[in-house]
Amino acid sequence: MERAKTEKFKKLLLEHRSRVLNRSMNRGSDAFKLSQDDLVDENDHAAAIVQQGISLEVQERDRQLLMEIDRALAKCESGSYGICEDSEEPIDEARLEAQPWTRYSVESAEKRELRKKKFAIK
Repeated sequence: MERAKTEKFKKLLLEHRSRVLNRSMNRGSDAFKLSQDDLVDENDHAAAIVQQGISLEVQERDRQLLMEIDRALAKCESGSYGICEDSEEPIDEARLEAQPWTRYSVESAEKRELRKKKFAIK
């Protein structure tokens, strides 16, 4: 990939990274605390526990996304950004614009998804 295009995607990745970090910081640790109001009755307590579970899921998704973004940024530095990790073919630029941290071309991602479904425990 041309250096100018790599720089464009690097800037996009850094913007996404900043947004995810800001969202995580704004959420803060208060999402995981139970107040006395949450413990008034069993229903309130259960609702608070469910909300904590949702907060943990969102936090985990953000953590995974940050890892993918950081991996993509490292690939920008090494010169391997925009290359599919499975096929070693260039990833379509439109796909990179939609999801700049992607590691796979559309074809490879579809094959991975089919394999995952095929071997999923039912």
